[in-house]
Amino acid sequence: MDNFIHIFEYLEEFNFVSIALRLVLATLLGSIIGMERGATRHAAGLRTFTLVCLGAALAQIVDIRCIMTYGVGDPVRLAQGVISGIGFLGVGTIVVTGRSHIKGLTTAATLWTTAVLGICIGAGYLFSSLVTFILIMFVVKIMAKYSRRQQRQTKEIEVQIDVENREGVRRLISYLRERGYEIETFVKKDEDGYISVSAEIDLGKKVSHESVVEEMSGLSGILFVEEVF
Repeated sequence: MDNFIHIFEYLEEFNFVSIALRLVLATLLGSIIGMERGATRHAAGLRTFTLVCLGAALAQIVDIRCIMTYGVGDPVRLAQGVISGIGFLGVGTIVVTGRSHIKGLTTAATLWTTAVLGICIGAGYLFSSLVTFILIMFVVKIMAKYSRRQQRQTKEIEVQIDVENREGVRRLISYLRERGYEIETFVKKDEDGYISVSAEIDLGKKVSHESVVEEMSGLSGILFVEEVF
């Protein structure tokens, strides 16, 4: 145990080995978080999260180096600047659909937290960084499954549908009305070669969301259906 602590203490010192390890660790942890986001088809994925974490770590390392070499610099102010900058980047992952329904907040929050993780790694707090990384993965993997399970048990469903033509849109609306589902929002947008539909539907009772999506996918003129979480 003592040897393990000594290794961490050595790596938290500012030397060539610890600098290399911090950059590698930032790249590794950022890429793992990014792979999870990318696998679920979010706007920010593997490369975005990797570069954010690596860039934040490098910025912190450079600032520490400037202080040690030239006696100028402020890691606290630099960290504030990085966090503010990532806040603007995270806005690009947030999309408003339907009646002001917001998507992408989890990705934006994860991106922001990953930047803070990079700062922590760059500053040499490796133990805190590893604990934080484990907690991030717990939230985005384990808690995401629990959250989706809860959502699938609700009486409301939000779907994104690609429809071949206007006749397909009419068939879709007829299907929903025949089933007794209440259409809360129904937003159409003409795309290149198809019509994109965002819909929020009140099922009236607890129905399997998977079966509803499967039934809609089988309708004539429907190209693609996906539940939005």
